[in-house]
Amino acid sequence: MNVVLVSSEVFPFSKTGGLADVAGALPKALAENGLKVSVFSPLYKSIDKTNLSLLLNLNVDFNAQLIKTNIYHTLKDRCDFYFIENEAYFNRDHLYGIGAIDYEDNALRFGFFSKAVLEILKALKINPDIIHSNDWQSALINVYLKLFYKDIFAKTKTVFTIHNLGYQGIFDKSYINNLGLPWDVFTLDGLEFYDKVNFLKGGIVFADTVNTVSKTYAKEIQTSENGFGLDGLLKKFSYKLSGIVNGIDIDVWDPKSDKFIDYNFNNPKDKIKNKSALQKLLGLPIKEVPVFGIVSRLAAQKGMDIFSSSAKELLESNANVQFIILGSGEKDIEEQIAQLSSRYKDKVSLNLKFDEPLAHKIYASSDFFVMPSKYEPCGLGQMIAYRYGTLPIVRETGGLKDTVKNYSNRSKNPTGFVFEKYDVKELTKTIKKAIELFNKKDELLKIAQYVMSLDYSWKNQAKEYIKLYKKIYG
Repeated sequence: MNVVLVSSEVFPFSKTGGLADVAGALPKALAENGLKVSVFSPLYKSIDKTNLSLLLNLNVDFNAQLIKTNIYHTLKDRCDFYFIENEAYFNRDHLYGIGAIDYEDNALRFGFFSKAVLEILKALKINPDIIHSNDWQSALINVYLKLFYKDIFAKTKTVFTIHNLGYQGIFDKSYINNLGLPWDVFTLDGLEFYDKVNFLKGGIVFADTVNTVSKTYAKEIQTSENGFGLDGLLKKFSYKLSGIVNGIDIDVWDPKSDKFIDYNFNNPKDKIKNKSALQKLLGLPIKEVPVFGIVSRLAAQKGMDIFSSSAKELLESNANVQFIILGSGEKDIEEQIAQLSSRYKDKVSLNLKFDEPLAHKIYASSDFFVMPSKYEPCGLGQMIAYRYGTLPIVRETGGLKDTVKNYSNRSKNPTGFVFEKYDVKELTKTIKKAIELFNKKDELLKIAQYVMSLDYSWKNQAKEYIKLYKKIYG
């Protein structure tokens, strides 16, 4: 089976979030299962071209002009990676925008990206069985394919994965002309959304099958609470909607060989050396206290608003804890946590940046990993935490509900802590339960050893995608 996977970011070449991790790891797992896999992504300014080879020059007919396009290629993990170079659209310091402000021409940037992928496939005579697009940035592939390329790719089927329904690619309706689309797709049954054009909606409507990144999230997005205005559409297309939990790359996240951590280990009792090394690195007192790690966008969606209030409450009550936070996001939340960091220098380390090595150190050194998300399509952090014997603290939503089993006196083989209500008091109560477990060393160690044995590799999850591909391809 010949699969083309299209993503606006792919690790290790480009990354802003979990989409990149999926787009980097899933192709490798598919190839290991015998599929032929090609990956398409933009060539951003941050990508080093020295290890890529220039494969093709192409003029793409887009926005009423022929746009000069260079295609670079490399082979990695038995997969072909193709990068689309266009100076005007992708030679920028950021992938989508600066902070929370998107680039004004994102409709053109990613409309062009979607059109260019199909033109490149045509030029290279690649005739895929499956085109697997991801999120709004590549959603128009499904639209362009059905409207303009169905004779060329007559047997090709399309899979569209929604990684986060909260981001839909909504633009002024005037872009219909710029995108080269006929106005008859601008209808309630097409791309129209409150008199604007909605890329994600187009991806859903025109795809042969749609999936999202956990079974629970597939149900949640069909409700008004979590549907972001598309719940009615998703109910209508529920017959082609499913959920597959993401996996993680267990070669990248491996405590036995992780090059970013100070001490490799296979037993959670040996984590203490990493904890001490991280405390020293970040200027925290080196002592055996419960360390709560966070690697996240500092946004309300990720529960960082209730976390900042909960942390403040715990610190003011003189709780003997340390919080290590890595990430950036909404300014008000950054400021709230910065105030705590300034006031409690010996208990809070705030690192407002993206830092891959530090992320690995936090997973390997923390006792608990905090993910109190308001909603969470899948979440990778809890599965990565397991690899390092770190217990997640999560809210019962989306993929977190599917992958974390709550610690209680009644539960067999618990894997972390789960709370239901999105509330500061509930989170604080749950963190206090984790502190209690920390003081029961033997029990904590037993659970940590168990979670390290869990298998959330792409090896298993890739098989679910292969089943999905075969189902629609026949």
